Amino acid sequence: MFYALELRLRLIIRRIVFGALALIALIVSAVYFTRAGLVALAELYDPQTALLIVGGIYLALALILLLMANRRKVPAPPPPPATSIASLLEAFLAGRAAGTAAGRRGDDDDD
Repeated sequence: MFYALELRLRLIIRRIVFGALALIALIVSAVYFTRAGLVALAELYDPQTALLIVGGIYLALALILLLMANRRKVPAPPPPPATSIASLLEAFLAGRAAGTAAGRRGDDDDD
């Protein structure tokens, strides 16, 4: 019992540590890619225009994320009421009888 709890706790801690390291790596790479994009834009345009373009991209990203965070979730429809075995069996037998009757009519049309 304690072994399973300890194993689960170790897995949770491992997931948190690796997730935090991945987040740090993501932030560092975003900074470097932003810097590289800024340098490339500064070579094509003047530095002020390059800064405005990068700032506009981050503003658009922030607005998109903000809209996604404030999006209202559509509630899921409630599950259907629980049916009894008797009603399911009755529906199955009614469908089987309808299928059998439809099959007999189809045989008469072939003549």
